[in-house]
Amino acid sequence: MSAIMPFAFESHNVRVLLDVKGNPWFVAADICTALRLPETHKAVARLDDDEKGRNSIPTPGGNQEMTVINEPGLYSLVLGSRKPEAKRFKRWVTHEVLPTIRKTGHYAVAGTLPTLPTPTQDRVQALLLIGDAVAKVPGVKRSIAMAATLTCIHENTGLAMETLRRALPANEAPICSLNATNLGKLINLSARATNTMLADYGLQRRNDRDEWELTDEGEKWAEAMPYSRHGHSGYQILWNPAVAELLREVA
Repeated sequence: MSAIMPFAFESHNVRVLLDVKGNPWFVAADICTALRLPETHKAVARLDDDEKGRNSIPTPGGNQEMTVINEPGLYSLVLGSRKPEAKRFKRWVTHEVLPTIRKTGHYAVAGTLPTLPTPTQDRVQALLLIGDAVAKVPGVKRSIAMAATLTCIHENTGLAMETLRRALPANEAPICSLNATNLGKLINLSARATNTMLADYGLQRRNDRDEWELTDEGEKWAEAMPYSRHGHSGYQILWNPAVAELLREVA
């Protein structure tokens, strides 16, 4: 099988692999989730032997043997479902996913990264799955989880994630890159005074660990970036340079 190609159907992640003949095989658990079939084992049990198989799939807990189904098996599951998602899923697969796979040898969305060498691709995919799982933990902000994921990808593969992060802001918006010290230099204040002013303005507050964290309003002006130094991990708030003008107005 080839490296896993991830894509999404109405927010549901679906993983697909190609065999040596270029035929797609879908992770059965992903298909059942997208079709809202509660018991993957029972759904797959109804398929013929030549419609299903087993393959090693990278997961947050490491590689796991998982059931995969081919295109005929996929149609069997779709046709056996009476849920409204089934019709939309079939049309999406037949009109978008499969034609793209057959034409290019892979599934890709415009603007995404090109296919990486297989070992790196698998490692990146596993880390993305971990980051997605962390982002769903109550109380964890998705932007922070994704920033941490980029850091993990860089540390595990050497890929330049900082370059990618700097390419993300739309409409040439200024990048959040100033800590309290550098922001203070723009408004002639110390880091402590700058932090106090940011708190007074309602952009940040002290949490239970006596660390600064962004408020809802503050998230419009800054990013909380993960860091790890001397055995301590946490978040560093980096501010958009535009916030300096805001602080000058209230100073």
